[in-house]
Amino acid sequence: MAERHVPRHREKPDNRAQLDIKWNALDGIISVVFLAAALTGVYFGSARIFIALSNRELLSENISNISFIVLYGIQVLLMMGTVWFFALYRRKAGLRDLGLRYYSIGKTMWYTFISLVAIFIISFIYVYVMNAVLGIEAPSSKIEILIRNRSISNTILLVVVAFIGPVVEEVFFRGFLYSAFKKSWGVLPALFISSVLFSVVHLQVYSFLPLFIIGWLLAYIFEKTRSLFPAIFLHAIYNLILILILLGQLEMINVY
Repeated sequence: MAERHVPRHREKPDNRAQLDIKWNALDGIISVVFLAAALTGVYFGSARIFIALSNRELLSENISNISFIVLYGIQVLLMMGTVWFFALYRRKAGLRDLGLRYYSIGKTMWYTFISLVAIFIISFIYVYVMNAVLGIEAPSSKIEILIRNRSISNTILLVVVAFIGPVVEEVFFRGFLYSAFKKSWGVLPALFISSVLFSVVHLQVYSFLPLFIIGWLLAYIFEKTRSLFPAIFLHAIYNLILILILLGQLEMINVY
């Protein structure tokens, strides 16, 4: 009998396939210690330099924009340089291993919508409890202070807060740190530790718990999708909404 030819269909790539994590918790810990020391030195050192130059009138009125761009640029280079050294160079990993892989646009939008609803509900409850029950009012955030003082261009703030920041932070905290801790200690410890570090690095004591929850949610989405793009998109949209609200409040104050 003649053999029947059965057409073979090309298998679709599994976007949820396990990532090949070649770096570990020790790499993550060393990177955190290095960044903490390096950024502390950069901020304190640059602050003294900018103050000295300002006192001697060697800088123009645009010092705020210049200093912000320089300092944030150094932070980005240090964070991405750390990821490159430990993950890509030392451990010979690829960008896909960090989670930089395609994920369904439709599912990304759905996760973003559900997550934003949850985040804003939790934030509202948190602020209400802190204010109405404990009598603790929310202090102005760093971004809010910059906007009100008009010390930084709104365009620069939008680009940094809503675009550059989410990409850099997700690659470092979820793609690199979370994956390192997960490889060595498992999912739950990785979720907890990476979320704590994400909250601490923002230097906002009042918002520690909401930031911790947001970090946990972003890490959970990364764990579920095996892709950084949903987390980056959610992070970007959330930041964009917040900064647009702050800018809108400022315009209302100016009008009235």
